[in-house]
Amino acid sequence: MTDIVQGYSFRIVVWALYIFLLAPLVCVVIVSFNYEPVQSFPPSAWSLRWYGEALRNSNFVNGAFVSAWVALGATLIATPIGVMAALGLWSSSSRFKPALEALFIAPIIVPGLVTGISLLVALSAVEMRAAPVKLLIGHVLIVLPYVIRTTLASLAQINPSLKEAAETLGASYRQTLFEIILPLVRPGIVAGMIFGFILSFDDVNVSLFLVDARTTTLPISVMSYLQYSFDPSVAAISSLMIAMTFVITLVLERMFGLKRLFAGH
Repeated sequence: MTDIVQGYSFRIVVWALYIFLLAPLVCVVIVSFNYEPVQSFPPSAWSLRWYGEALRNSNFVNGAFVSAWVALGATLIATPIGVMAALGLWSSSSRFKPALEALFIAPIIVPGLVTGISLLVALSAVEMRAAPVKLLIGHVLIVLPYVIRTTLASLAQINPSLKEAAETLGASYRQTLFEIILPLVRPGIVAGMIFGFILSFDDVNVSLFLVDARTTTLPISVMSYLQYSFDPSVAAISSLMIAMTFVITLVLERMFGLKRLFAGH
């Protein structure tokens, strides 16, 4: 009887957490279908009007373009660096290995505002004023820890005897790396790339300190728009971002399995 009560209690807590986390997102999506020029819940009349308004807003469109190329560029730069770092940590037997792992994961732990301010100060000290370059550098720091983390998780699942057997059979380090190790960790690398891309695209805290009037990301454009207007077009563009994130995450789960990729190593 006690086990049954505990089981139901656990399910109730889990569902309560799901509702707590998802309710705000559901509200945003519902509000985006409101016909009226003010946000109201529930909508008095339903329409796709504000999706058209959001897609015609040049600030949103330009912001989405900037967010996309910055996230893509940062992912392409951070991935080879992260994979090499993960391979180095995996094969290292140094006593400083735990400290190095913590250092590489630090951008996840350090608040984004702190990272953004630090980058602003550091880049200003070297007179770096080009917003696209500053954004790219900042977003590489966002993507890098996720590539390292997921690659390390995949490497931890490789049987060390595979590497030893390849070396015994005369395979060079390059052959072992490209024909055995990398194919086995490809799911982890792809997972880190996708998660890094999503978080880079949606970032506010770091981007806030690195944009300028001509180069602004989509989340910053939405924040700026909210200072002067509060119509449902904000809910519409937010719903599109939610849908993009959900679809990418669902594809990632179906292809590779998030639980396995983010298992401890």
